[in-house]
Amino acid sequence: MATDQLYTIGQAAKICNTSVQTLRFYDKINLVKPGDIDPATGYRHYSNLNLLHIKIVQDMKQLQFSLEEIGQVIGSRSLDEIRTMMILKHEETLYKMNSLRQAADSLEQRISQLDFLKELGHGIPETDVLVELKYIPERRIASRRMHTGCGLEPSVIGFTELYQFIAEAGLQADGYIMTIYHEDLLTFDRDYVDLERCIPIRDEREVREENTARQQPEYLSTIPEGNYITALYCGIPNADSCKQIYQRLLTWMNLGDYEAAGPAIEQYLVDMSQMMKPEEFIVELQVPVRKRLTL
Repeated sequence: MATDQLYTIGQAAKICNTSVQTLRFYDKINLVKPGDIDPATGYRHYSNLNLLHIKIVQDMKQLQFSLEEIGQVIGSRSLDEIRTMMILKHEETLYKMNSLRQAADSLEQRISQLDFLKELGHGIPETDVLVELKYIPERRIASRRMHTGCGLEPSVIGFTELYQFIAEAGLQADGYIMTIYHEDLLTFDRDYVDLERCIPIRDEREVREENTARQQPEYLSTIPEGNYITALYCGIPNADSCKQIYQRLLTWMNLGDYEAAGPAIEQYLVDMSQMMKPEEFIVELQVPVRKRLTL
C-alpha cells in the first residue's frame, strides 16, 4: 500500500494462492480489475490494492457469498449495507445448515432401513410367509382415495403426487408407503379397485395444522391404532398372491376367534431407490382385528 509496486498476473496469482485463469475471469466480470494494462503487450499488472481486493474476494467466498454479492460488497460505501448483506447471508447459511441436517438425518434413517430390509430379506425365502399378530400404534398419513388400477405404474404416479403434496405442505415423510383396500381382497378387481394410497408423515399437527388446512386437508388423516394380523412375504403382490395370503389370514382369524375390524393394508417395506426392482419388494399385509363377539 505504501509503494507503487506492480505485479505480473502470474506473480499476483502466486501471492494470492489462486490461478491466472481465475484472475482473468475476475477481470472479465469487473470484479477485480488490474491496476495497469500495458497497451503495447496487453499484459496485466496488479497493484497492492488489487491484491487486497483479491484477498477480500477469497475471504468472502469462504463465507459463501457469490461473486455477484462480493462485487456489491466491494463497491459499497456503507457499513450498514454491508452489515445487512452479512445478516442475510447468515440467515441463508442457517437455513442451508438446517436443510443439510435434515438431509443427514434422513440419510441415516434410510441407511438403517436398508440394513433392516437387507437382513429381513435374507430371513424370508420367496416361498415363505411370516404370519404374526401385533399391536401397531396410530399412524399419521397423507393419503388419497380413488377407484383405479393397483399395478406398479398407477401406484408410482399416485405416490409421486402424494410426495409432491407433502413437500408443498411443508411436511416430512416418515415411514414405508402403504395401500389401503376398501374392498374385499378375495373378490376385488385389480384393474378397478377402491383403494387409498398412503405415505406416513411425521406428526406435526400443532405446527402445520393452519398451513395444511388451507391446502387440501382431505389428504391428511390417521390409521387407527390397534391389533393387526400381519403376513410378511417377498415379491410384488399380484392377483393370486394377494388373495392367497389374505385367505391365509382369514383362516388364522377364524381359528383364533377373531374378525376383521377394518380394511386391509399393504405396506411396502422398500426404499424409494428400490421402486424399479419389484423382485426385491418385501410386503406386509396388515388386517386390523378384534375378538369376535359370542352370543
